[in-house]
Amino acid sequence: MLLHLLLVAVFGILIPYWKGIDFFDPAIISAYACIGALFSAPAAAQAFSVSRPQSMREAYLRAGKAILYGEGLAVVFLVVGTATVDLSHGGRLILPALDVLAETGLLGLAGTIAVAGLAAWATLRFSREVARLMMRVMFLGLLIAFLYNARRLSDVALDGTALCVAAAAIAALLLRREVSPR
Repeated sequence: MLLHLLLVAVFGILIPYWKGIDFFDPAIISAYACIGALFSAPAAAQAFSVSRPQSMREAYLRAGKAILYGEGLAVVFLVVGTATVDLSHGGRLILPALDVLAETGLLGLAGTIAVAGLAAWATLRFSREVARLMMRVMFLGLLIAFLYNARRLSDVALDGTALCVAAAAIAALLLRREVSPR
């Protein structure tokens, strides 16, 4: 609980207060909309390392909890961040560009589903440590891409969403093979 309060304080209050109105820059809003993937992957790896799911229903429920956890944090960060900027600028309502938020929110959700599925599969197939290493390498690659192309993220959000949906479908097929081998 203390860790979550610290995360909300940093991502919901400190950074938005420091950035001010620039918090609503499409690159920052895009990053915040996609941040759920950072939290859902380790949560999925943890959930699948406890015991092997006995059915796909159980696997989907475990992955779903990890996805809700990651996306829930992303929403809290965005809402608290928006409120912080609004309150620090005279209390008037200022919102991010809603089209950017919608498109990158879809990307964030699809990405969160994809990484949670991949982390779940890797945990069952190999181990929690391998899954975590795999996710770290993937996130490092995404971070490097983000650092060099942050301004383009909101422009390519729908294309990225399609890629994430494909990755999520592949993860679901791989997960099915691990849970219900034929």
